[in-house]
Amino acid sequence: MSNQDPESISNTDIPPAPWHLSGSACASVWRLPTAQLPPAPEGVDYAAFAGNSLVMAVWAAYTGGTAIYDELAIVVPVRGQGMLAMTGTVPCIWVDDPISCAGGRSLWNIPKQMAEFETVGSAYRGTFSGEMQLDGAQVASLRFEPKFEIPGRPSLGGFVVQPGARAPVRTRCSVRGKTLTGKAEWDFAPAGPLGFLADRKPFANLRIWELQASIGI
Repeated sequence: MSNQDPESISNTDIPPAPWHLSGSACASVWRLPTAQLPPAPEGVDYAAFAGNSLVMAVWAAYTGGTAIYDELAIVVPVRGQGMLAMTGTVPCIWVDDPISCAGGRSLWNIPKQMAEFETVGSAYRGTFSGEMQLDGAQVASLRFEPKFEIPGRPSLGGFVVQPGARAPVRTRCSVRGKTLTGKAEWDFAPAGPLGFLADRKPFANLRIWELQASIGI
């Protein structure tokens, strides 16, 4: 992890879009009361059904491509006129690389913040685990145990929508790779920024390895 301040990075230091990344990731999904989520970004409305929204946490370790970094992102589906494809917003996200942090903010209005990560097993098919800290205090940890592999290399595409100065910024993304189902054990600090997920069990978990992701395509 670099100690460089993302605010000190100029636009000329940021790789232009699109970014193509490779590595590994784990994703889990919860169903939560919408009122318990962090406020939606300005100009964006969470998709709610009977007062509940889906919340996905994605822990990614990008080991090749445009940038190399670890990331923990929260993604919530959104609703709005003309949003026919799968669309979500990122209310909070952390990375351990200042270039990625500055690039996410300037290119796509994604509110990346810096954190410390330790991710283990990201390059292998088996167990994936990690820990994220802010200012030396643990905020989130994950341990994923694989069970079944889904045949082929499933792909998924959609949009990330973030608030913009004049209108929401829509960014097209895609991801594909070998996918496994499994059991994910998350631990979130109740007093931390992800405390709304503390002591809750996800109802779906996936691991993607040999991952190929693109953003801003």
